[in-house]
Amino acid sequence: MHTNRRGLAKLAAVALTSLALGFSAGPAAALEKVPFTLSWKLMGTFAPIFLAADRGYFAEAGIELDIVSGDGSANVVKRLAGGAYQVGVGDIASVILFNAQNPDKRVKAIYNQTPADLVLATLKRTGITKPQDLKGRIIGAPVGDTAYRMFPAFSAATGVSASDMKWEHMTFSIREAMLMQGRVDAVTANEGTAYFNLKAAGIKDEDIVFIRYGEHGVRLVNIGLMANESFIREKPQVVKGIVRGFHRGFADAIADPKAAIAALVKRDALLNPKIELERLEYTLKKMTEQPDVAAGGLGFYTDASVAESIDIITKAENLPTKINVRDLIDMSFLPPASERQVPAQKTN
Repeated sequence: MHTNRRGLAKLAAVALTSLALGFSAGPAAALEKVPFTLSWKLMGTFAPIFLAADRGYFAEAGIELDIVSGDGSANVVKRLAGGAYQVGVGDIASVILFNAQNPDKRVKAIYNQTPADLVLATLKRTGITKPQDLKGRIIGAPVGDTAYRMFPAFSAATGVSASDMKWEHMTFSIREAMLMQGRVDAVTANEGTAYFNLKAAGIKDEDIVFIRYGEHGVRLVNIGLMANESFIREKPQVVKGIVRGFHRGFADAIADPKAAIAALVKRDALLNPKIELERLEYTLKKMTEQPDVAAGGLGFYTDASVAESIDIITKAENLPTKINVRDLIDMSFLPPASERQVPAQKTN
């Protein structure tokens, strides 16, 4: 049989080129879908996660995050521990409480996002400006709200007892509305959530008053990214890919917040881009200015800050035993320190 050497040479050249470019004759490998829960509905705080997804950072690691909205930080831990979700964003108080009570199925913090911004939020017209002014007032609080759960710590620090006021419980979705309607005098909340919800409803900055837990000695780190410990143990490479993508999304958002908001509003066109950009910039400012980031870069926790949080929550929740720092955090998945420096922000 006659052989066309020139034709074979061409085929060989094409094959070598394909290999060099990373082409495969077979179908592309399927991405591993990982259920991921947010702590609340879509908002600017979460924009960097969607930016990371759009830029392919998770896909590069063979991962597709199946992101769903949440219904409060306290419930994120329950979702992760139950196994329906493997990774999510939540708060430290719920994790410390859960891990102390469930040492056999712990949830671990794997990336530090922001410090907790727990407050009692009120309006100027109430005349409330300091903790003692809360006595005899009606305080609104969703039962799953971290600031409400941590009120015993605030009480111990300020001397204002929960019995000094009347409590009105409601869902998160109507908390700020009840404050604006005068049905309650103040509400427990995260400052970033309450501030932008009130602002979006037309309340002016000068009419909003915050009594901040941190200014009265209740300083807590916020978990940020967390994962089911069994998932960490069984799929460490997937966890590493998620942490790296999460980190790159936040680094990119710090450099260019508007790009992150563009990724967010693609998912919900009804969001107010201006408000969500301000919410994101608030989150990034809190994130980059915390002492832990100064000590070790983005995503880093210091043992001292975590230990302080464990002490506060153990006392507030009256836990019979105190967990160790390593029962709460796992920083082994963080990118190298050289990659965790705070990037410069893009100027327009």
